[in-house]
This record gives sequence, structure tokens and C-alpha cells, in this order.
Amino acid sequence: MGRCRRGRMDRGNSLPSILEQKIYPYETLIVTHRGRNKLPPGVDRTRLERHLDPEVFQQLFGMSIVEFDRLSLWKRNNLKKKVSLF
Repeated sequence: MGRCRRGRMDRGNSLPSILEQKIYPYETLIVTHRGRNKLPPGVDRTRLERHLDPEVFQQLFGMSIVEFDRLSLWKRNNLKKKVSLF
């Protein structure tokens, strides 16, 4: 019994945070210059990229989410600005 419980905890701790976020189409998350789009409930305004499908993320940023997370904050913010997610 202890092994199963520990196994569940290990799985829970090892899941990437992207799996905990709800995925939305890129068009839903874009921030326009005229004003903010009305974002769906529960979307983290400061981490819009977390709500993208991993394949869409790769297409937009040219890297995986893991690679993106390794960048410094200013580099991540510059990339997000280029794709209108900042």
C-alpha cells in the first residue's frame, strides 16, 4: 500500500506544470495593442504561453517549453512580446 501511495506522489510531483494548465488556441490568448482581449476564466495573464498546446508553443517560439524556461526572464519576455503574448 505504501508503494502505491508514494508512486502516486512521485507521478504528481514530476508532471510538468503545462499539464496542469488548460490549453487554449493561440488566437484566444493574443494581447492586442488596442487593448487586452477578454481572456478565458482561469488564464494566468502573466504566463499566457503556459496555456498553449506544446506543438503551437514550439512553432511560435522555435523551442520547447523546457528550453524556454531556461532562458532569462528578459529574454522570455522579449520572445513573448514578439508573438503578442505579453
